Amino acid sequence: MIKFFRHIRQNLIMENKTGKYFKYAFGEIILVVIGILIALQINNWNTSRLNDIKEKQYLNNIIDDIKTQRLLVEDQVTHNSKMRQQCEKALIHLSSNHRDADSLNVYLTDITRKKYEVNDTTFKDLKSSGNILLIKDSDLKKKIISFYKYLDYSSLVIQISNETSIAEFRDLLVTKNVVNMNYTDSLKVAGGIDFSLKSIEIPWAKKLQEDKMNDKDYLLMLLNHISQRGRTSSVHLDIMQSMALRIENMESDIENYLEL
Repeated sequence: MIKFFRHIRQNLIMENKTGKYFKYAFGEIILVVIGILIALQINNWNTSRLNDIKEKQYLNNIIDDIKTQRLLVEDQVTHNSKMRQQCEKALIHLSSNHRDADSLNVYLTDITRKKYEVNDTTFKDLKSSGNILLIKDSDLKKKIISFYKYLDYSSLVIQISNETSIAEFRDLLVTKNVVNMNYTDSLKVAGGIDFSLKSIEIPWAKKLQEDKMNDKDYLLMLLNHISQRGRTSSVHLDIMQSMALRIENMESDIENYLEL
C-alpha cells in the first residue's frame, strides 16, 4: 500500500503536476491521521473493555471476601454470646445465698478470648496496585473504602480488648484462685497444638474457693470483674451486629452495581 501511494506521488512530480501533488499529499496526510485516530480509538475501546473485566473480577472477589467475613463475624457472635451468658450465670450464682465452687468452675473456667480475623485480601491488592481506580463509580468506591476502615477498626477494638481487659480477667481467675482449673479434663486443641490435660483431684480446693466467697470484699471485687467481662462481650457483640449490617449493605451495593 505504501509503495502504491509512493508510485502515485512520483508520477505526479514527473508530470510536473505540483498542485495536484500537494492536494494528494494533503489528502494522504488526512488519511494517515484518520487511521491513527481510528487505531487510538480501537486501543482505547479495548483498554476500556479490559478494565471493565478487571473491575468486575475485583468486585466479585470482594463479594467472596465479604461472604467469608460474614462467617468470621458469626463465629465472633457465637463466642461472645456464650461468654456473656457464662458471665451472667456466674453473677446470678454469686448473688444468691447458695454459692458453691463447682458451679463457679463450670461458669468461668472456659471464659476465653477469640481473635477476630479480617479477610481483606482483595482490598489490599486494590490499594497496593492502584487498581482501586478501576472502580468507576465514585460512590461505590467510597463505600468500599469506608467498609474496610470500619472492618479494621472493629478488629483493632477486639484485639485491644483481648490483650488488656480480657487477658487481665483470665489472669485474675488463676492468680486469685477464683476457679480450680483442674476440676475437669481439658480436651481443647488450639492452633494445631494439643493442650489437653487430665484433671487433678485437689480435695481442699473447693473449700478454699468457698471460704473466699464468704468474704464480702472479695466477693464484690469478683462481681465487679465478672460484670466488666460480660460488658466487654456486649461491646464486641454490638460491634459485630454493626459489622453484619455493613456486610449486608456492602454486598447489596456491589451486586446492584454489577447488574447495571
